[in-house]
Amino acid sequence: MNKKILLVLPEAFNCAGGIQMFNRALCFAAGRWAKRNGAAISALVLNDDVAPDARYVNGGFTAYIGAGKSKVKFIQNYLRHILTTQYDWIIFGHVSLSPLALIAKRLKAVVNTGVIAHGVEVWHPLPKTQRIALHQVDLILAVSDYTKNQLIKHNALPAEKIRIFPNTLDPHWNDTTPLTKLESIPPVILSVSRMNKEDRYKGIDNVIRSLPKVVEEAGPVQYRVVGQGDDVPRLRALAAGLGVARYVNFLGGVTDAELRDQYRQCSLFIMPSKKEGFGIVFLEAMAYGKPVVGGAHGGTPSVVKDGETGLLVDNSDVESIAQSITRLLGDEELRETFGRAGHQRLLDEFTFERFERNLHEVFHSLS
Repeated sequence: MNKKILLVLPEAFNCAGGIQMFNRALCFAAGRWAKRNGAAISALVLNDDVAPDARYVNGGFTAYIGAGKSKVKFIQNYLRHILTTQYDWIIFGHVSLSPLALIAKRLKAVVNTGVIAHGVEVWHPLPKTQRIALHQVDLILAVSDYTKNQLIKHNALPAEKIRIFPNTLDPHWNDTTPLTKLESIPPVILSVSRMNKEDRYKGIDNVIRSLPKVVEEAGPVQYRVVGQGDDVPRLRALAAGLGVARYVNFLGGVTDAELRDQYRQCSLFIMPSKKEGFGIVFLEAMAYGKPVVGGAHGGTPSVVKDGETGLLVDNSDVESIAQSITRLLGDEELRETFGRAGHQRLLDEFTFERFERNLHEVFHSLS
């Protein structure tokens, strides 16, 4: 076959986030595909300044080059690659990188081009160059139906150019006992999220605002929040002002093993995000058979089925958030029903094996 694939990514290993985790899975799947098919695959990564994790970037790669946040170095590496190699596929991992596809097309350095569309970055009319690039690429991979529909609505893209390409649980998650009944007393409500000022749409503040009502109706709880960010002082002050600080525990950054323990111990997971493109954290909770509460917005409904695997709420409706939490805390059978259904949905729709098959179909679709 001797196909040549180039991944052009914003970031993969510098930090943990939804896009970074997607790109790790993409690297792992692409490398495995290359080894099976005798192909050559390389990656150029704008923001990485650390060595890639060998669990994800393996022998299938010809090169993996991080530019350490240097746009000049990144562009130089990109031009060098497309001027010296004829690629069968170039996959751009973010819409902000899509204008680079125009250069490859102009130089006839590539047969097929694809762009990953994650979420809020494409839920509006795009800058002219990005819009032109998306109209000229061969395929757009959208992580959810909502993102696909927003691309069509705001940028007049043809539906047939956009393929749904859902996210996946980390391929190295490796938990074999997802449906354990281990829960702490008092019950634990868990959120896992960045907490920077620009991440306020995640809804952590409104979960805190719901706690007075939750404690009044369900009794004492522990609300554990995993993650870091410059908005934590505001959230601490909010909890103190509402008189619920003793129920809120900001855990900061944790190790992978500690994160898994938090999922095992929690009674339910909540992130009522308003602008989530997908929400890998929901998959992580579902891996442990935990019921989830998510925002009835964006890509979350593509992951969480309301009334089947969890509950969806209006991000701004504090009363509804409180009611959803107290409903689940007061009904162990419902928690178990949602948890089992969520775990099965994970196995049916969002395994890494499914992700790999989707990528295999992409690489063969326009050859």
